[in-house]
Amino acid sequence: MIIGSGLLAHAFPRAFLQREDVCIYAAGVSNSSCTDAREFVRERQRLGDALRQTMHVDAFVYFGTCSVADSEARNTPYVQHKLAMEQMVYTHPRNLILRLPQVAGKTPNPHTLLNFLYARISRSESFNLWSKAKRNIIDVADAAAIAQQLIASSSARNTTFNIANVVNYPMADIVNAMERVVGKRAVYYAVERGSEYLIDTRAIFPVLDKAGVKFGNDYLERVIDRYYEKIT
Repeated sequence: MIIGSGLLAHAFPRAFLQREDVCIYAAGVSNSSCTDAREFVRERQRLGDALRQTMHVDAFVYFGTCSVADSEARNTPYVQHKLAMEQMVYTHPRNLILRLPQVAGKTPNPHTLLNFLYARISRSESFNLWSKAKRNIIDVADAAAIAQQLIASSSARNTTFNIANVVNYPMADIVNAMERVVGKRAVYYAVERGSEYLIDTRAIFPVLDKAGVKFGNDYLERVIDRYYEKIT
């Protein structure tokens, strides 16, 4: 079964909707800037209900955030909430926690990094660019493909994996890639802020080939080109 109706939920094959041995929990707070306690309470209640109803499944899959490793974001309400949800998921006897970075895909969610940049660049609206920041970006299709390989492995239970790109991109590189795809120059003010946090992806290396995922020098632009259109 799949719980959720957003970007991640739609990235999995429809066959997972009928599976009774796997629960993919792909719901919850989608805005990492959220500070509304009511949203966090709502997810806590929904996740609690899901856990109680699926204690029999072979894999209960929950999506956390790689931002737990970011010293600048670790203490935000959103990241603290995600960590609390992981603690709840640990109570499931066959849990699988998959932490994700910035996920690229076709979504109306205006709060994703790439959607924010696309909107600002396409409308020639100015924004602040954190010149010292680096971000990790992965295609939602690749994230789902890697997740499926981990779900298929009986040894990948009661474990937390980082499903992320093998490199982090400077924000300037991300903006440049979006500019090339959109066909417009960005209007921004460089601000000396931001940092980079390392994401350990070694645990997913053995399944990348089976998942058909290939990270390379052109990965960022390929992903942006897949989901964003040139402005005419």
